[in-house]
Amino acid sequence: MAPVTRKCITITIGTVVIIGVALGTGLGLGLRNQHGFTGSLNDNPSQGGGQSGDQSGGQGIQGDLTYYAPGLGACGRYNTASDKICAISHITYDAYANGPNPNTNPLCGKQIRATRNGKSVEVTVVDRCEGCKANDIDLSPTAFNQLAKAAEGRVPVTWSWMT
Repeated sequence: MAPVTRKCITITIGTVVIIGVALGTGLGLGLRNQHGFTGSLNDNPSQGGGQSGDQSGGQGIQGDLTYYAPGLGACGRYNTASDKICAISHITYDAYANGPNPNTNPLCGKQIRATRNGKSVEVTVVDRCEGCKANDIDLSPTAFNQLAKAAEGRVPVTWSWMT
């Protein structure tokens, strides 16, 4: 059997790395599209996004609205139930990640306007919602109660990024 050379090992490791990067990128893009986020992930809200900051081209993003008990959020801030805040879908939040520290996500501190049945509330992104689908948002109880009754639990909502 021929001895394995350093050149052969280097080529093999390089090939494995290239295949791993290609698979990881393809899987990430496939999962992002599979979850159906309707906003444009190319228009970063930290840079103003599309027209009036709305990622959906002015129509608003349709999703479900829920509420949660705030505490220490993914953006590294403590909040209470009386703050007008929200957690956005982990799919959207992770699409904007700019490193391993979630506190530095450019979506942290961005404003969202959520609208339902002619009522609106403006909230600040402070957290990441693991259980949310791509277009869902999770509000603090105070903000949720401006759009729905707590007993409703999950309701449809239209929301958009603000500038």
